[in-house]
Amino acid sequence: MQTLARTPAGGITTSQSPPFSLPIRYMLLGMVGFLVFAVDLVIQSSGLNGHNTFLPSIVALTHLLTLGSLLAFVMGAVYQLSTVAFLVPIKTVTVAKWNFWLYAISIVGLIISMMVWWVMGLMIFGTLAVIAIYLYSLIIIWSVMATNLRGAMQWFVLSAHVYLIVAVSLALLLIISFMVPGFLANVYQPLLLSHIIFAAGGFFTFLAMGFSFKLLPMFTLSHGFSTSRQKWTLILLHIALWAFIAGIWLNDRSALWVAGIIGIAAFINHLFDVRGIMKKRLRKNTEAPIYAVLIAAYSGGFAFLLLFVQLGVALQIAGWQEIVTFYLMGWITLTVMGFAYKIIPFLIWNERFRKKIGKEKTPMIADLLHPNRAKPVLIGFLAGLILLTVCSLMEWIPGTVIGTLMIGASIAVFAIQLLLVVNLKKVGKER
Repeated sequence: MQTLARTPAGGITTSQSPPFSLPIRYMLLGMVGFLVFAVDLVIQSSGLNGHNTFLPSIVALTHLLTLGSLLAFVMGAVYQLSTVAFLVPIKTVTVAKWNFWLYAISIVGLIISMMVWWVMGLMIFGTLAVIAIYLYSLIIIWSVMATNLRGAMQWFVLSAHVYLIVAVSLALLLIISFMVPGFLANVYQPLLLSHIIFAAGGFFTFLAMGFSFKLLPMFTLSHGFSTSRQKWTLILLHIALWAFIAGIWLNDRSALWVAGIIGIAAFINHLFDVRGIMKKRLRKNTEAPIYAVLIAAYSGGFAFLLLFVQLGVALQIAGWQEIVTFYLMGWITLTVMGFAYKIIPFLIWNERFRKKIGKEKTPMIADLLHPNRAKPVLIGFLAGLILLTVCSLMEWIPGTVIGTLMIGASIAVFAIQLLLVVNLKKVGKER
């Protein structure tokens, strides 16, 4: 029989939860990745503009965020949260643990290869990274398929990981095209755009929405809200994604417009769900990390609106850079940051203090990292993102640099705050 661990905050742990060492290793990699990304972002701030999208340093920076930071952190979170959301154990913890080393080594090698544009390194480490991501995705799909808890959330998570497999498969084709002159030359741009859409619009979007249905109610103590819209959000997202793919490969602007409209509708529907959850919350004092998650959802919808406007101007990939950046930062990164501020202190508290309740004085979760400390970090990140987006569209370099520096500083502080909570001296001794 399933039993929830008794904790002051409700629970992101159950009797089925994996050993602490499984999720925390991936999350630690993500935290370190965020810190390195912040430093690199600041270093490259003066050279970031729409004309430098395909420079090796920018390609490496982008993947440092997506693979070295966001995906690494999300892997750990999913290993932990899927056992709570679906009340099933991870099918093979041992493989998941060993796969961490394959993923970490391959991502470090891949990003370095991108920085110096070593094509053979791209092939070697890219292939290893794809294998690691395949293993992770299959473990999660296998685990989630075993649940008896059916519903839209299960399909959000399953869809996300299927799209992740597709995204990295397309990335591998792109790498092969670098090694074989002429291979896929005629479809390089639609292949690249498809890779971006399946990664950002497929994996990250489906996963962020799916787990929001679990995490928002958990952290706001919300009960009795309607779940009837969730399946429609799921359907709309699938249609929007494939309409984008069709529009890109057929070079059909009308299909892209339809995709933009449906994408906006999906986010509006999701926002109604979020609004319903917040209306039913018992914890009326909404903390900064939760506000960040709410603002992120609005940012995702706004990014689709920006894209819809952009479609009236041009189909070229260069015109999409600012929108993709805003979507990746404003929707995905901000969502991960908001939930990370809640998840990490909880996991650390649960591992170090749960069994000491009643035996000795123990701190509260907020004592490890008070939510108010996240407020200036998240405000700085949002202000920097808005400044970066507006100044990039206006092609005003000084404003772009300032916005980038604000984002970099905010992410660096965010990563340091979480690393201090984890305390590397202690985590090495914990299992």
